[in-house]
Amino acid sequence: MVQWYSWFVSFTAALGGFLFGYEIGIINSVLEMDQFRVFFGMSDLGSDMTTLTDTASAKDYKAQITSFFLLGCIPGALFIAVAADYLGRKKSIWLGSLLFSVGALIQALVAAESVPARVHTIMAGRFIGGSGVGILSMSVPLYIAEMAPTDMRGRLTSVQQLMITIGIAVASIINAIIIGAFDGAPKDDNKPWRLALGIQAGPGFLLFLMLFFLPESPRWLMFRDREAEALTNLAKLRQSAESSPAVQEEYQEYKDSIEAERQIGTASWSELRRPGIFNRLVLGVVLQFFQQWTGINAVMYYSSSLFIGMGIPKATATTVNVVVQALVNVLFTLPGMYLIERAGRKKLLVWGGLGMAAFMWGLVLFVNLFASNLPVAVADIKEGMEIPGNAKTFSILAAICMYCYVACFASTWGPVVWVYQSEIFPLRIRGKGTGIATASNWINNFILSYVWPYAEALGANQYIVFGTTGLAMAAFVQFFVPETKGKSLEHMDEVFGFTSNEAADLKA
Repeated sequence: MVQWYSWFVSFTAALGGFLFGYEIGIINSVLEMDQFRVFFGMSDLGSDMTTLTDTASAKDYKAQITSFFLLGCIPGALFIAVAADYLGRKKSIWLGSLLFSVGALIQALVAAESVPARVHTIMAGRFIGGSGVGILSMSVPLYIAEMAPTDMRGRLTSVQQLMITIGIAVASIINAIIIGAFDGAPKDDNKPWRLALGIQAGPGFLLFLMLFFLPESPRWLMFRDREAEALTNLAKLRQSAESSPAVQEEYQEYKDSIEAERQIGTASWSELRRPGIFNRLVLGVVLQFFQQWTGINAVMYYSSSLFIGMGIPKATATTVNVVVQALVNVLFTLPGMYLIERAGRKKLLVWGGLGMAAFMWGLVLFVNLFASNLPVAVADIKEGMEIPGNAKTFSILAAICMYCYVACFASTWGPVVWVYQSEIFPLRIRGKGTGIATASNWINNFILSYVWPYAEALGANQYIVFGTTGLAMAAFVQFFVPETKGKSLEHMDEVFGFTSNEAADLKA
């Protein structure tokens, strides 16, 4: 039977991923909007009111505005690591969606007089919105993993990543429409970027409202001694009667697992250091570290600048190229969702690391060949300048490598890391473990987004970093990451070597 209700719950909760994706897609093009750059002091407007000149503070403001969203994600993820087991999964998602929407409105309504005050205001809005996404990035995959049937858990949890990619695509398309609608607008007309940033609040409020129609996690309800409600919700999720043998068997498995965990005792932070638990924590933290050092968010935030540096006209780079990249991201998430329950988590991570490394090195090669075939330096390319045939060919090949790199990430490291993290920890410590692993993602995302504008001086060679980490990722997974395909959440202790003797030690 098609588990339509499980799909409905997953897609609705994964609006939390859509919010993050939407923010990535919006800021990528907004950073290159002339009106935005003038308002926030990244460009000076000439006396003819049409020409722009970058200011000395352009890179600083660009780095701060982009990265403060991610800086906010870190305390959001750490807070919910502590609070998720008390608030529940639904209330955690509620809180995240509310903070995101409030942050979006603050960004869109910046009205300060001085440039520094404007920058500080939008940074505050982005920090608040980021705190919401930090909460959502942990609570949404956790919620989906806990309510999903074992044989569908990987596929349903990866809906979160699919919705991130859809959010990026929708934002890129909306940005393209806004840029087209305001083509020729005065450089001091702030409507384009205010509209682009303000629209973010809509999906946030939609998620807040849709949560009224979703059940709380049956596993969490059982953990909080709300057994009757847990059975009702489980039956609803499985589209069966409470008395059906399948529902009763799964309900009893939850109950037995939670009773066994209670024999061990209430989880403390120190339990994360225990054998059989610490190895899972290390895997979660390292996998999230590597997911960011694939370079995906540096590419997503700043790909417009890269496309412009490849001789593509600004109007095309910020619309067509970005939209194509976003659509590739969506389409190639689908094979990952299909393969995760067939090929398994480990194979996808190894293949993905090798594939991304190959295409990153290809990108470096072709962008350098593009630059060597130009009559001028890349920085001196002007709008409308004729690009020689050889250089144009290398530019096209570089763009193809970029799209193939995105396709590799979307079908492997994008969905798989979030699935893996959400399923490996015992219920009693799942909030703490996934919260710390999620914080690893946001800390590294913040570092990359902050420093990457300064790496532009290296040209294409900046992407050598990501080509190298791709190889390191594949090697790490091959030697250290166990497969979890087909294992229920209640049997993860067996996968990671948490033995009955160690359980007895904890109880003692």
